[in-house]
Amino acid sequence: MTADKIKELIGSIPGVSLIEDFIIDEAGSLKGRIAVATDQEHADLEWYVEISPTYPFKTMGMEPIHFQNKSLLDYPHIMQGGNLCMHPAEYDNAESQFVNDLEQLKEWVEKYYVRGEKDVHYEHLVVNHHTIRGQYYTFCFAETQEDFTEGDYGIVHYTTLLAGRKKDVPVINCVVQKFVSCVQVKKTERFCKISKFYQELKSFKGVYCLLNNIPSVHNKFIIENYNSIKELFSLSQKNYINSFVVSHRGKCDFFPLFCGYRIPEGGVHWQAMILFMDDLPIEPVRVGTGKNRLWFTDFRQGQIQWAETVDISYKYFFGRGAMPKEVANKKMLIMGVGAIGSILAETLTRCGAKKLTLYDIDNKEPGNVCRSAYPFYTGIIEKTLDITSLLTQISPHVECTGLKSIADLVIKTYAAEHEDKSRLAELFDEFDVIFDCTTDNQLMRVMDSTKTKAQLVNLSITNHAQDLICAFSPNVTETVLLVYDLLKRNTGTDMYNPTGCWNPTFKASYNDIECKVQFATRHIIRMLSRMEPLSNFYITEDDLNLKINRL
Repeated sequence: MTADKIKELIGSIPGVSLIEDFIIDEAGSLKGRIAVATDQEHADLEWYVEISPTYPFKTMGMEPIHFQNKSLLDYPHIMQGGNLCMHPAEYDNAESQFVNDLEQLKEWVEKYYVRGEKDVHYEHLVVNHHTIRGQYYTFCFAETQEDFTEGDYGIVHYTTLLAGRKKDVPVINCVVQKFVSCVQVKKTERFCKISKFYQELKSFKGVYCLLNNIPSVHNKFIIENYNSIKELFSLSQKNYINSFVVSHRGKCDFFPLFCGYRIPEGGVHWQAMILFMDDLPIEPVRVGTGKNRLWFTDFRQGQIQWAETVDISYKYFFGRGAMPKEVANKKMLIMGVGAIGSILAETLTRCGAKKLTLYDIDNKEPGNVCRSAYPFYTGIIEKTLDITSLLTQISPHVECTGLKSIADLVIKTYAAEHEDKSRLAELFDEFDVIFDCTTDNQLMRVMDSTKTKAQLVNLSITNHAQDLICAFSPNVTETVLLVYDLLKRNTGTDMYNPTGCWNPTFKASYNDIECKVQFATRHIIRMLSRMEPLSNFYITEDDLNLKINRL
């Protein structure tokens, strides 16, 4: 797009005028100045405009056009450099895109500048994340089980995750475990709502202070220097920071200082600055002389080194999508974590499940990897241990436990010796839902006869993953046998025979299994949350569609 074409387009749009002709700079960008009419009470708003050579295409996630006015920093969606943050509709044609962008600019002026509207949705403070001594720092935190008192301060415990990289720079990844208040003589622990797995990892210490106000400039940008933020700390908080430094000198090279503030939605949001022991921004200050001499701690001048913080509370971690709460909160047992069970376990975890118990009698072998959720990297390992490790890596909100494989012996021994299987129900009544993915017909019959209070869900699949069968209690065994008889699949041909004296197993790719398990899980979740009537079903497919057949 040329400067002449820009001039022509601006002239065609009412309320927009050209103040300074567009010219091309050394980088190939077009730069100029325009004005947007407001109303009789306000003067026209002038904007510096820069158009990228790639216009109308975004590159590296950056908009190809910038409207800048540094006098508007107090208004919504104006960034620190004065650029307007907007996300207009996209066009392949540069001229159409430019006209649309100017119309979007006019809408912003009318809504936010003329009418003075504010967004209902709360946005966290804008923090520019820079490398800190050659690496980035990121701290994840979650809401705590108890609220904080005003002016609170104390020790923050955090653990480290695997190191990451971005922009070819190392990232130190951390998760907050708990806050220990030191305001009173008796310390109070406030645990973050994350799983026991992360709570029990090795801890490191930092300091936290609940500030008396939001550490912001223009109510949206983080304060970037110590001189401007020091008034938000109480004298007791500053002195505590100094006491932490004194007691931990020589024990650590740096520590995070978490600065908390209350947000409109309720709760506390945390920003963390990194303080190095060899270059501390705090110092003791003496006031008075002689007997009237007092010492207190204060910040000296300097730039704050802010780390990145991310709120991973359940509502944010699963904010983009999760199963209904009444299902997520259920205590679930998955018996058999092979092809079907491992995919089911991963899906439930990614959908927000909080309490999973896993059971299997087998080890994971390399041959299992191709059609299940397991990684090869972990080698030969008990399936329950491997899938537990995977699930806790996926979600910090899932509590995973395992039943010992000897449970198979206990259950079947009791079943062999007692005609009445109802006493076995005591083993399973603690669960709300039990998924049987074992393909063990003997176990299926025993579980069916226990009459447990838990909802039994039996999942199995035919050879080549032609069909998936789902049966709910009561009468699971009868339903499963009925469906297999109805389908009339030849289950004994074209099976996979591993080396050694193993039972043949069905053939199917991960893709064929996974698509049917996902389809089934979607309906199971809807049934358990009463969005659909509870009914047995089986899934078949033709060349175009998966079909659910209800019984």
